[in-house]
Amino acid sequence: MSTQATVLNPSSGEMLAGLLRPNPTEADYAITKVEGEIPRELNGTLYRNGPCQKVLPQGGAGAMHLFDGDALVHAIRFEDGRAHHLSRYARTDSFEVTEREGSYCFGGLNLPAEGAPQDPMGNVQPNTNIVSHGGRLFALVESAPPFEMDPSTLASKGSWNLDGKMLGLSTTAHPKIDRRTGQMLLHGYQPLEPYLQLYVIESDGTVSLAEAIDAPWPSMMHDFAITENYVIFPLGSVYFDFEPYLAGQGFSAAVTAKPELNMKFGVRRREPGSPTKWIDVDSAGYMFHPGNAYEKDGRIVMDACKYESAQGLLDDIAVVRRGECSGGLIAKPYLYEIDPDAGTCVETKLSDMGAEFPRLDDRLVGYENRFGYAASAEPAEGTEGFFRRITKYDRQNGCSVHRAEVPGQWVGEPVFVARNTDAAEDDGFVLNLVYDAPTDRTAVDVLDARAIDTDPLARLWLEERVALGFHGNFAPSK
Repeated sequence: MSTQATVLNPSSGEMLAGLLRPNPTEADYAITKVEGEIPRELNGTLYRNGPCQKVLPQGGAGAMHLFDGDALVHAIRFEDGRAHHLSRYARTDSFEVTEREGSYCFGGLNLPAEGAPQDPMGNVQPNTNIVSHGGRLFALVESAPPFEMDPSTLASKGSWNLDGKMLGLSTTAHPKIDRRTGQMLLHGYQPLEPYLQLYVIESDGTVSLAEAIDAPWPSMMHDFAITENYVIFPLGSVYFDFEPYLAGQGFSAAVTAKPELNMKFGVRRREPGSPTKWIDVDSAGYMFHPGNAYEKDGRIVMDACKYESAQGLLDDIAVVRRGECSGGLIAKPYLYEIDPDAGTCVETKLSDMGAEFPRLDDRLVGYENRFGYAASAEPAEGTEGFFRRITKYDRQNGCSVHRAEVPGQWVGEPVFVARNTDAAEDDGFVLNLVYDAPTDRTAVDVLDARAIDTDPLARLWLEERVALGFHGNFAPSK
């Protein structure tokens, strides 16, 4: 593969469009360009997923919606101080048809079908997350069932309908795995009743719970949260009406912001048959990603990245591939204290800092944690406030530590990896992909979680540029 760098226009809009544009290259090679030294304690695979459309529409990548794109899954394997990069497309039925036809034949959220048009409802692009559970690997998107891939080869194995127990049209891309019970909780949403569904998958892959849940209105519900005893569903100020989409009016007509609808949290216990209580929040908005939630003194404490303007968010995700971002894609960190018995919620804005992709030590999902990590930026307009550094925050003393922002570089989601199974909460590494716009190159950074503001322990330069993706997870070697 060629490693020749392409110098881009240094304007921030051009760089933002550059980091999002597809590069349909499937990889299989040892990573040899390494700055620093890969820690030998780091053994396992960083799986990472994101949209990377192989057959572009006539208007090019810039005409596509942020959510559109074939799923190109990456596996960065670490072993004894070495690393290897493998990437493969999730070869769904719709991917195979598009590749064969050579046209944008299913259309997308922004664009109608081209060439030999196909039913857009049959377009399955599991491009949002990649999660391993019970020895199986699933590529996930919120508009389809889980899509299974081989953990070693990334060969496509096909859709999984939860052993016939699915109650809705799809599941979402954000399961929560309770490391103490071994259970994976997964939800689904849809614009038709029942609006929500909840599933529990045991450590052996058995689907032990599948229940429908009533909600006050149909909404795009990207993520949810769990605690030791509860599930929390964030209902945002967004209304989902499927009829305009079926009539060919597109995604923007089907999903609309309703600022008159304040957010609500649906809170229910994890036991089968538990009722859901919908608790009011004192403001409107939308959240893609809660960070963590846990119980303390009879309350649920949850941090999240909230978009204060749902309309601004919807406007920006439609045009950001053109390098346009008016600020609607910049979420802010918030804290929520929920009293499930009293049915009350106290909302506190923690900072004006832009923050997204909140993560933590996965061993503590649903339980009290001290440290968290996010992609962040100082308050700024437009593209300047979009994923410019990694931040580590400390719940105990309320302070944050930042990686220095580097001009022309964007970061992805931070993934924490414990040094070993018995390591303390922040004793380990933070992995993330970095896009260097001036040279049009991508690297994988290995950061010391206890010294997040210092130079990477290792920076692994990939042989091809990787489009900014969404989510990933680390699977330790057995």
